[in-house]
Amino acid sequence: MPSKLDGQVSAATVEPDAGTQATLAELGPDRYQLQGVLDLSAVARLAKQTKRLFKSGQNRSATQPGRRIEIDLGGIERSNSAVIALLLDWVDQAAQQQIELVFKKWPQALERIAAFSNVDQLLGIETRQADDGGASSIEWTNS
Repeated sequence: MPSKLDGQVSAATVEPDAGTQATLAELGPDRYQLQGVLDLSAVARLAKQTKRLFKSGQNRSATQPGRRIEIDLGGIERSNSAVIALLLDWVDQAAQQQIELVFKKWPQALERIAAFSNVDQLLGIETRQADDGGASSIEWTNS
């Protein structure tokens, strides 16, 4: 079972007013999963709470070029375009720290928002045919 981020990134569980939760769960070193319902208030709180995500690893890998952070988006239950703003913020922070950032398992609705907003091209998101019967997936990487 994934653990929630520890003190490195502070509490990354966000409880919107509707009683739902948005969580950035740590799956392993530099591997996370974004989970839950991401509404505007949840996204705003996650943005504040994850400011140290890209800096927290500086102690262990600041001098190691090629640090890579993977964020699995497959746990998102519901989202809106505010999530795109959060991902863009994370992309900016990762680029500033020269970190390769990879988003995996894009939910179909979020994939459509990214494509409609033209951030798929802006961010270098590529649509690929997966090996599991042709389901579409996108992966973003800033490398």
